[in-house]
Amino acid sequence: MASTNPDMTTEMNNDILSDLNPTQEHFLKKYLLENRLTQELHLLSQPNCCQLFGPPFKSTPEQTEEYQFPLLRFFFDNFIATFPFIATNKAEDQLSFWQDTVQEFLESFNLKNISDSQERQDNTTKRRQINKKMLSSLLLFYNSMLITEKDLDYLHNEHLKPSETGALDKIRKKPSSLEIGASLEDFGGLDEYEKMKFTNDLNLNIVAVKRINNQNGSGSDSAGASRWNIFKEVSRLSPYSNNTVRHNYEFVIQYTKREADKEGTYHYTSYFIPRPYHEFKKLEHDLKKKYPGLMSTDVPKLPEKLKRDDGISRKPELELSLLSRNSSFDTNEDSTQDDLSFKTASSLALGSVTPEPQSLARERLRLALRGYLNNLIKHNEIIHSDIFYHFVFNPHLQYAKLPPTELHDYENRLEHEKAKAETQLEFQKQTATAIIELGKNFDEFKKKLIMNPEALTEIFEEIGKSPKVENLSPLLKTFVEWSKLEVAATLYQVFLSVDNSSEWLLKCRKFHALFPYNIVYGILKFTNPMKMVSRIIDLLLANFPSFSLPLFGFSGSKELADASKSTKARNLLSLMFIMLLDEDLNDFKKELKTLKDEKLSSNMKYEAFLQRIENYVNIADESVVESIKEDSRNSGEDLLLTLLSTDRLEPVLNAQDKSTFTDIAKSYQSYEEIKDKEKLSESELYFNLKQYWLILLRKKDKDLMKQLWQEPELTRLIKKFLTIFYQPLMRVFAKCDIHLVFKDFQRFMDDLLSELTQLSEEDMYYMSPFEIFERSRAVFDRHENALWGFIHNLYVKDDEKLFLNIIKWIEKFLYMLRIKFTDSPKVTIDLKSAMPPDVDQSLLLQQLNQRITKTLQKRSILKQYLNKKAQSDEIVGTQDALDDQWNYLNEGMLPEITGGDLGINDEDIDDFNLLHKETEANTDSALDRDLQMKLSKLEKELDAFGTSELDKFDVLLRTQLDGLLKNTH
Repeated sequence: MASTNPDMTTEMNNDILSDLNPTQEHFLKKYLLENRLTQELHLLSQPNCCQLFGPPFKSTPEQTEEYQFPLLRFFFDNFIATFPFIATNKAEDQLSFWQDTVQEFLESFNLKNISDSQERQDNTTKRRQINKKMLSSLLLFYNSMLITEKDLDYLHNEHLKPSETGALDKIRKKPSSLEIGASLEDFGGLDEYEKMKFTNDLNLNIVAVKRINNQNGSGSDSAGASRWNIFKEVSRLSPYSNNTVRHNYEFVIQYTKREADKEGTYHYTSYFIPRPYHEFKKLEHDLKKKYPGLMSTDVPKLPEKLKRDDGISRKPELELSLLSRNSSFDTNEDSTQDDLSFKTASSLALGSVTPEPQSLARERLRLALRGYLNNLIKHNEIIHSDIFYHFVFNPHLQYAKLPPTELHDYENRLEHEKAKAETQLEFQKQTATAIIELGKNFDEFKKKLIMNPEALTEIFEEIGKSPKVENLSPLLKTFVEWSKLEVAATLYQVFLSVDNSSEWLLKCRKFHALFPYNIVYGILKFTNPMKMVSRIIDLLLANFPSFSLPLFGFSGSKELADASKSTKARNLLSLMFIMLLDEDLNDFKKELKTLKDEKLSSNMKYEAFLQRIENYVNIADESVVESIKEDSRNSGEDLLLTLLSTDRLEPVLNAQDKSTFTDIAKSYQSYEEIKDKEKLSESELYFNLKQYWLILLRKKDKDLMKQLWQEPELTRLIKKFLTIFYQPLMRVFAKCDIHLVFKDFQRFMDDLLSELTQLSEEDMYYMSPFEIFERSRAVFDRHENALWGFIHNLYVKDDEKLFLNIIKWIEKFLYMLRIKFTDSPKVTIDLKSAMPPDVDQSLLLQQLNQRITKTLQKRSILKQYLNKKAQSDEIVGTQDALDDQWNYLNEGMLPEITGGDLGINDEDIDDFNLLHKETEANTDSALDRDLQMKLSKLEKELDAFGTSELDKFDVLLRTQLDGLLKNTH
C-alpha cells in the first residue's frame, strides 16, 4: 500500500479551510473556542484545580506541565489578578490571599461536590455540567476578541438573514427614535372589560373603600348596599363573614371572570363584593394551612395595616414627625425640628396650589391588598380552591352595581391613580429630553470611545478638574441631569406609584429611624476607620471561645458556647447566619411533616414515592440527576412524574406502587387542566407531592448554606476578602473627612424620606403631576453639590489612583475587543496550522455545517417560544405600558453605539441572550416543557453527527493560543 504524503495531506487540508466562507469559518472558530473553554472550566471543578492551574497558587512544575489553561490563564492574569482592589495590596498579601484563602476554599468546596461517575469523562456530559452562563460570557468575550482570516468580513459584510437568525425583538430592542408615545393607554372603566388585564382569566381590583358607620361593624354607608343587611344572619354561615369582628372599613373588590366560546369570543362575568381587612388575614391563614409549600415559597405575605392612611391633606405645621431623635445630626433637639420645618416650607413653596382636602381613606392599604390579590390569582391551585371561592363569592354580599357613594369613591381613587401615572409620564418626558440633549453631546465622545478606549479616562479625569457641577462639560453635566432623573423616577415608582409602595417606604423609614447616625458619626470622626472596621471584622470572625462578654442577646459566655456547640458555628458571624438558616429549616420541617402526616399518609400508600423524592433531592451523583432530567426533556414529560417512575431511582416500584402512580398521573392531568373546583380536588394528590418536592429542594439549599457557614475555609475567605478589598478603599476614605460625608448623607436621607412621606401621606392627593415631579427632583437638586464635592474630593485624595485604575481596567476590556481593528495579527488564529493532518475533510464539513444549521434552528425555536410567552399576556395594563416606556427610554439612551462598534457581533449577542432565556425556562408549564423537549431533540440530532473531526483541532490550537495570548497585552 502506498504511504500518504504528509505534505500533500497538509496542502489538501489548507485547501478545504481556504474554501470555507466567512460564516463557516466564524462558526468553526466559535466551536473550537467553546470546546477549549469547556475543557478548561471542567478542570476547575477538580479538587486539585488550583495546583493544575499553577501560579499564584501552590503548585509544582510537574503538576502544571500536563495541563494548559491558555484562555482562563489570560483572563485571570489580565482581569482578575489585576483588579485594582486586589492589585493595590502588597505582593505578599496578594500571594497569601490566593494560596492560603482562595485555594483552600476552592479545594474544600470541590471535594464536597465532585462525583466519581465515569460519565463525567464524556465531553457531552462535561458541557452540560459546567456553568453555562460563565461559559457563554467567556465565549462572547473570546469570540469577539480573537479572529480568523475571514472573521472581519463576517463581522462587517456577511449577516445572516432575519428569517434564519430569528432576531428577537424581546431581547434586542434598538429604538431608532427617542420620541415617547403621545399618550398612555386609557384607564378602563368598571365595565370596560376589554381594557382589563387578566391573569388565569381573572381580574381582581379593589375599586373602592367604604366606611362602616354603626358600632357593631356590620353596617354600610350606602343605601344601595344596605338592602343586603336583611341577609345579615344568613351571611354568618359563610367562612368569610363581615360580622364576626368589629371593623371600620371594607374593601370593595370587583371580581371579573372571562370565558371564551368556541369562536374565541370572550364573555365576562363581573360583580362587587366587600371584604374587611381581617377577612384578608383569614384568607391568608387558611391558604397557608392548605398550601404550606406554595404560600411559603411563591406568595408574598399579606400587607400590614398602615398608620396615617386616611388620605386627607393636613396643615403644614402638622407635617413630618416620622424621624426619631436618633436620626438628627446634632445633639441639639431643636436643630432637627428646624431642619424639618425648613424642608417643609421649601417643599410647599415648590407648588403654588392651595391644598384641597380629599378623603381617600385606606388608599395605600387598598393598593397593597390589590397587589396581594393579584399575586394570589397567578396560581391555579389557589383560585380554584374552596377557600378562595368563599372569599370572592357570596351571593348575600355581592352586588352588580356600585351604589352612588361607592361609585363616587371609586371615581376619586381612579383620578388619583391617573395622576400617579401622569407623574410617571412627566418623568419620562423630562428624561427623554435629557437623553436627547445627551445624544447631541455624545457624537464626539462616541467617536473617541470607538477609536480610543482611553476616552473613558479623559472623562473621568474631568472629575478632578471640576469641584462643582456647574464647572462640568456639557456632556457630563447632561449625564448628571439624566442620572438625577433616573434615580428620582425609580424612587417615585418604588415608593409612591406601585401597589406595595407603602410597605417599602415604611420599611425604609423604620430602618432610617433606628439607624444610630450619631454614634456612627462620632466613631468616624474620632477613630481610625481602618482600625475600627478591622476590629469589627475580627470580632465577627474570631473563633469561639474568644470572648466572655454578653453579645447580641446572649446572657453570657456559657450561653454563647452552648449556641456554638449546638449549631457548630465557629464564630459570631457564622452563628448569626446559621441561626437564621435554622429558623427557615425548622419551618420547612413543620411543613414537610404536615404534608406527610395530613395530606400524604393514607396507610403508607405514598411512602415509596416520598422516598424517591427524597432520594432524588439528596442524590450525590449528579450524573444520575442529569440523566433523569434528560429523560424528562426527551419525552416532554413533567420532571416530577419522571423521577417518580424512572428505573434510575430507588426504591423499585411494586405492582401496587405502579397502580398508585397511575392515580398520580391522572391527578397531574387534572392539575394541568384546572378550570374548576372539581378538577382542583382531583389534582390535589399531584400538587401535594409537588409541594413536598419543592420544599425538600429549598431545604437542601439551606442545608448546604449551613454546611458552608460551618466550614473554617469560608470564614477565612470572608475575612481575607474583606481585608483585601476593604483596605485600599479605606486608605482613600480616611483622607476624605468621611464623617462630614456621612453627615451629608444623613441630611439627604432625612430630606428624601420626609419628602416621600409627605407626598405619600398627603400632598400627592391634591398636587398636579408636574408639581410632584418638581418636588421629587428638587431633593436631588438640593444635595447634588454635596455628592459631587465628595466624588471630587475622593478623586483628588486618591494618591494610589484606585478609582482611575478601575476605569483603566474597564478600558482594557474595550481595548481587547477593538484590537482586531488596530493590530489584527496579535489576535488572529491560524486555523491552518491548528488543523492536524488526520482530519476527515468530508466529515469535518458535515459536522461544521450541521452545527451552523442547528444553531439557526435553535434561534428560531427560542424566538417562537418567546413570542408565545409574550402572547400569553395579550392585555397590557397602564403600569405595564409605563414600564415598557421606561425600557424603551433606557435602551435608547446611547442609540448610536452598536455591538459592531465595540467589536461584538450582533448574532453572538443574540446567542448569549438566548442562553439566558433558555436557562430561565423551567418545567412548570407545558410551553416550557415543549421548549425543553425541542431543544433536547435538537441536541440529540447534533450529537448524532458528533464532533470528532472538530475536536482534533484542540491539541494544536491549545498550544497556539498559549503563545498568541502571552504576547497580547
